Formats: sequence, structure tokens, C-alpha cells
Amino acid sequence: MDAWPFVGRDGELAVVEGAFAGSDVDVVVVAGPAGVGKTALAREALRRLRGAGCRVEWAAGTRAAASVPFGAVAHLVPPHWRPTGGSPGVLRAVAGHVGRWGGRRRVALGVDDAHLLDAPSAALVAHLVAERLAFAVLTLRTGDPVPDAVTALWKQERAERVDLAGLPPEDVDRLLGGALAGRVDGLTRRRMTEAAAGNPLALRELVHGGLSGGALRTRYGVWRLDPGFQPRAGVTELVARHLVGLDAGTRLVVELVAEGEPVSLPALERLADAASIRAAEDSGLVVVGPAGGRVEARLAHPLYGEVLRARLPLTRARMVRRRLAGALLATPMRRRGDALRAAQWQVDGGAVTRPDVVRLGARQAIGWSDLALAERLARAAREAEPGTEADVLLAEILEYRGKSAEAIALLADEPPHAAGRGDAAMWAVTRAETLYWGLGSAAAAERVLAGRGDQADGTLSWILMFDGRCAEALEAAGRVLDRPAAHPQGVIWATAGGTAAAGLLGRLGRSAAIRERGLPVAAAYREPMPWGVYEIEIADCLAHLAAGDLLRAGAVADRGYRQAVEAGVPMMVSGWALFGGLVGAAAGHLEAAGALLREAVAGFEENDTFRFRRHCAAALAAVAALAGDQHGAERWLSEVDGAGVGPNRVFWPWLELSGAWVAMSRGAQADAVAAARRAADLARDTGLPTVEAAALYDAGRLGGRVDRERLDALATRLGTPFAEALALAGQGLARGDGAPVARAAGAFEGLGQDLLAAEAGTAAARMFRRAGRKGQAHLVRGRSAGPRSRCASARTPLLVNDELAELLTAREREVVLLAAHHSSRHIAQRLGLEVKTVNNHLARAYAKLGISSRAEVRALLGR
Repeated sequence: MDAWPFVGRDGELAVVEGAFAGSDVDVVVVAGPAGVGKTALAREALRRLRGAGCRVEWAAGTRAAASVPFGAVAHLVPPHWRPTGGSPGVLRAVAGHVGRWGGRRRVALGVDDAHLLDAPSAALVAHLVAERLAFAVLTLRTGDPVPDAVTALWKQERAERVDLAGLPPEDVDRLLGGALAGRVDGLTRRRMTEAAAGNPLALRELVHGGLSGGALRTRYGVWRLDPGFQPRAGVTELVARHLVGLDAGTRLVVELVAEGEPVSLPALERLADAASIRAAEDSGLVVVGPAGGRVEARLAHPLYGEVLRARLPLTRARMVRRRLAGALLATPMRRRGDALRAAQWQVDGGAVTRPDVVRLGARQAIGWSDLALAERLARAAREAEPGTEADVLLAEILEYRGKSAEAIALLADEPPHAAGRGDAAMWAVTRAETLYWGLGSAAAAERVLAGRGDQADGTLSWILMFDGRCAEALEAAGRVLDRPAAHPQGVIWATAGGTAAAGLLGRLGRSAAIRERGLPVAAAYREPMPWGVYEIEIADCLAHLAAGDLLRAGAVADRGYRQAVEAGVPMMVSGWALFGGLVGAAAGHLEAAGALLREAVAGFEENDTFRFRRHCAAALAAVAALAGDQHGAERWLSEVDGAGVGPNRVFWPWLELSGAWVAMSRGAQADAVAAARRAADLARDTGLPTVEAAALYDAGRLGGRVDRERLDALATRLGTPFAEALALAGQGLARGDGAPVARAAGAFEGLGQDLLAAEAGTAAARMFRRAGRKGQAHLVRGRSAGPRSRCASARTPLLVNDELAELLTAREREVVLLAAHHSSRHIAQRLGLEVKTVNNHLARAYAKLGISSRAEVRALLGR
């Protein structure tokens, strides 16, 4: 942790190397603010020069050594030299000593913090450079006075200056990744990158402070930073030094900006005098400049705000927030987030004068998925101005936070008689969501929503889709989308429900048309309904995931994740991490999928509005099983309370499939096949033909008989490329014919289904070998090399049991797979055989495979 890697700065390094190789420049001066990486750059440049055969020496200016003549360069004095002739004598002695090392082309001198050199040391460095006895790389802190001897080098045009700015975000990201082993949560990465503002020292302080204080810790192998983390003492002291000597007016300006940044300059001028604003700028704490069409005041570094807010006494902070609230409420509040800021300042300042703005702020907090803040604002608004609107808002937020019982208690069984039409609709929507996601009752939710207009029908579509009743969800969505003047909120929800439902039914054309109908509405109403675009895009990802188009699903998930991290919305990040992980797991990209899913499951422990956590755990169980990690698979599966309970029935078949792969990881092939068939039947009974087709094929992948007739019928009914490829592969596996399986492998790869493509290619090659068609076997195996390399850690029967499938009977294969983990007695009990029969099967299998023990079975399976 102490030795951070050097990253980036390729352009600056090229300047130093070019100057050294040239003939006109003898010194490069690296200038920049504290902590920006000047020293690291100079050391890396000199390390490279040393690697090219150059002798390198290092000196550093310090405040302590500045009082001692030649203190910084004492190590350059010849070892046996006797002090004579004063300073000129030292200079001559060092020059003669260094001169014997080969001159400028062979000697490089690094001087750190050259602005702190004592005058004789600075003169010596300048002399070595002027006489071309050494090439020098100097670092200077911007704003500090520079010794005259160094300044003279510029005047003589012997120096080139490099002004070092902060590292770009991608390099800060690399530093962070190097400092913390494992995945860093997307929002933690964003927050630390923004707080460091390109300054490696600030990032280091954040990491060290977070680790030492326990605010930065891992959960499921993912690093997360507590929202309330404050920087450690080093940064705090730096800011405190800036505050020393500020008068009361200037300190108030700094406090106003710290609590409210960014603060528009007109608003700041209403709260403080012009002289104090100028003084705050001169202090180096506040920066005033243009931003998005207006002039704003911000703190000079993001860390300053965290430190200043932590140091501000509560009574002083409340006074500052009341002033900020008053100034903002006096404006039109046109900018995004203005209402949230005004709401929070009113509540934190202890004076709610505009409850309507506080309610609007609570809704904006929902959009940012800061549900704790949203609840606090909603409670304050309800206390200041009780009523139906306040009750419904608070109940909605409580349901989002998983407090269903408290939410239900706020909502009467029937809408209040005094409620307006809009209040009645939102009452119905909120109550229905609470009944479904909180209590798992789709029927009760339907009764509440029946006949209550666009918003109710849109919500019904969304709920029915999650309940797996996709045909009904599509019908409900159509009722809203076919109305030209439908309520925007109803259109957004109907679009989300209809997009996903159509995709789950295999109707991707219809899904795309619905998405195109509603997405512009969601974009136009992003401010009052910030979750709209997210819900529609999640639905689009789910539609293509179910229909087997992983290329499209993966692109949507990747874009959504990046945008959610950039926006800083935790619940959206968790949602996209889940769906990105599901896509990666289906494709066989197990490492990336596992990292995303672990990030998601950790996020869902804090907020799980749509009750996704159990499905995330099931996906992690499947990923572990596919990777051959039986212990991890069993552990994650233990966190899933089984299919057939709770909301989100659309995912129940996938829960069964996760169980199938976990069973396979422990060698229970018959159990795995049975679970896959149960998943197919559950999908059929629920009305999910795309999932049914995939589950039927999984039964074959797991070693069972392929139900060709049923799979063919589904392919004909759906007509999607994925379903047709499944049917084609199923036919080939059932007949032992490599040709259709090879064609299916190509189709799978075109859809991004790398794992299925690798399996099909492997199986087809085996079938061609059996048929004596070695040329085709070689060709197919070569074509599947790409998909196989992209899912190299996957362990499935079609991939790792190539030799077993070639040589063993079905019963011998089943016994061998179980023998990797279980005793003969256990296998006999599980399969209903005699122990002697099990041992006979094992003996024949061992003879065919050329092995003699269970340990060799495990080795053969790549475990």
C-alpha cells in the first residue's frame, strides 16, 4: 500500500526523454500543486534514464535542510574533500567530482521541491547544469517563490517547463485498482475519483483513511466506501491551514460554498459582500468561474468540502443552510436538483417554509435513489403540511425501502374521499406496489388498480410482467399506449412492462416498437420521473436476454451501468450490475459476471425495491457452479428461499435452472436434469416460451434426453434466431449428428452466446470424429476456439466431459460424475442401486479411462 504504482503521464515522460536526447535543453522543471505527482514523475523519468545507462543522483529540498548551506546536495561532495575556500571551494570540488562521471550525456540529477533549496544548493545545481556536467529534472510547487539561480536557467533558455495537471479519471482508476485488490464498487470508484480530482496524494489519503477507519471495506469481495466517510487528519490539517487568518466575512463565504456548492454567483452576492467573495477567491479555497451558462462558486478541491462540512458546528451549519434555502427559494429554481437542494436546506436548517418544495425534493431524492434522504424529507413535508399527497409520498418511499407494513398502514383501503383524481391514482399505484412487492399478492394489486386510468394500467403492466403473465402485461400496456393523450407516467410504466413482456414472449419486433413509443416520453419527463428511462432500458435488456440476443442485452447493460455510475444513483447501479451479471453468466464470462453480481448483491442489502437480491444470489450460485466451485455454489444457493414464493414469478424458472447447475456441480446429474425439466414446465405453465426453450435445451446440456418435439414446436412458434438455434442443436445432440450442432454453434456465436457456441462446437467436433470425418472435426473445433477462450473457466458436461462422453455409457458417466464427490454407498442410495453394482460401473469406467481412483476422476474433470 505504501509503494503505489506509477501510472499515466506518457506525454510528460516523453518531454523529459526528448529533452535529454536533444541538445538545447539541460533541465526540465516539473511544476504543479501539492500532491499532483511531481515527485513520482521525476523519479520515473530518472528510472528510465538509469535503465538507458545513465548515472542518476537524487536531491530534495526541505524546510529543515534549507537552513544549512549545501544541505540538500551534501552527498555530492567528494568523500575525502577537506572544507577549504568557502562556498566557491565546495562548488569547485563538487563540479570536479561530478565531472569525472561523464558529463551531461551520462549524468542525470533529480531535485525534488527545488523551491525549498537553500541558496548555495540552488547555485550548485545551476552551475552543474550551466557547465553541462549533468542533466537535471527539478520539481517546483506552483505558487511558491523559486530561487534566483533556478529562475536564471529559464532566462538563459536552458530549461523546459512541464506544468503538471491532475491525472485523468482513467489513470486515477488504475491507481485505485492497484491499491485495492479486487473489484471496487462503481459508486465508490466514482466518489473517490471525483474527490481526488486527479491528485494521487489525495487519493492515497482517501484510501489510507478509509482503510484505517474501517469506512472502506469489502463485502462479497467488492470494496465499498461508507457514504459518511470523512478524510483523515492529513487532509483536514491542510484545509485548516487555509482557514487560518480569514476574517468573518470571508469565512462565511467559504462556509456558504462548502454547504451549497456549486453556488451561483448572483445568489452568493445576495448573501455576502463582494470584498469577502474576492478574499475567499484569494485564499485559494474558492474558485469562481462559468458553468453551464451561469457563473458559479465552487471549492478549489472536492476534499475541501468534505473537511469543511465536517468541521462546521451544528448551530453554524443550520444558520448557513437557512440562508442558502432562502436565497434559492427566491429564484425560479429551473436547474435540475434545485428543488432537492432547497428541500434539504430547509429541513437541515430547521425551518420548512415551502412544504411543496420539500415534497418535490423528496421525489428528486427518489430519482437519485437516496431513499434515506427521501424518507427524511417526506416525513418533514408531512409534518409541515399533512394530507393525502404527503401520505402517499411517504408510503411510496417506505415501500421502496422495504418497510411494507408501515407503508400499508399509511394508506387506507379505499382512496380518501377528499383526494383529487391525481391523488387517487397515485394512491392506487402506491398501494398496488406495496401489495405486490411487499406482500407478494398480485391479485390484490390487480383489484386496487382495476379501472383507475393510465397510471394504474401502466403499473399493472409492469407488475404483470414481473409476475410472469406477459400476455396480460402486453394487453395492459396496449391500453395505455393506444391512447393518444395518455398520462406520461402511465406511458412510461406501460412501455417498461410492454417492452419486457414482448421480449419474454419472443416478439422482439413488438418489443422494439413499444420501446420506441415510450422512450422519448421518458426522456422528456426525466426531471419529474427520473426512473423512467432506467426502467425502460432495464426492460429492453431483459427482453433481449430472454430472447437470447446477448450482444444487444450486454450493450444495453454496459451502457446503463456506466451512465448510472456517472449519475451517482446507487439503486440503478445495483440494477445494472445484476442484469450485466446475468448477461455475462449466460455468455459464460464467469469472472466478469461474478464481479458484477457480487456488487449487485451488496447493493441490494441496502436498497432492494424490486426484491432482486434472491435472484442475484441464485445467479451467483449458477456462476460458481459453472466455474466448478461447488462450495460457493451451495453457499449462494442457501440464500435463495426456493421457487414458488414471493413476487417476481418471471424469474422462478431461472431459480430452478440455478439449482440444476448447482446439482451438476456436485455430480448429481439426474437431479440436475430433473431440475432443468421442472424449470421448463414452470416456464410453460407461467407463459414464458423463451425461457421454456432455453430450459429444455439445458436439460440436454446437462446430459438428459432432449425433448425434440417440444423444442421444435417452440422454435416454430417463436421464430427467433435463438430458439431456432436451440432446436437445431437439440436435434443434432439427440441424433448424434454433428452437422446441425455445428450450424447451431455459429448461430450461437452470432448472438453472443459464447458458452453455448463453445459447447456446440466441442460436441459437433466429437460427433464428426466418431463418424470418421476428422477434417470437419478439426475445422469445427478451430471455429469454436474463440468462444471457448472467452469462457475459459466454465466447466459444463459438454465441455469438460468430452472423453467421458466418448467412452462411457450414460450410467457409467453418471456414476463417475458422482464418484468425484461421494462414496459408493452414497451413490448407491441416490441411484437406487446395490453398492456392488456401483463399484462394477466404476471399475469398467476406470478401465476405459485409464485411471484408478476418485482423485484421478477429479483431475480428469478439471477440478
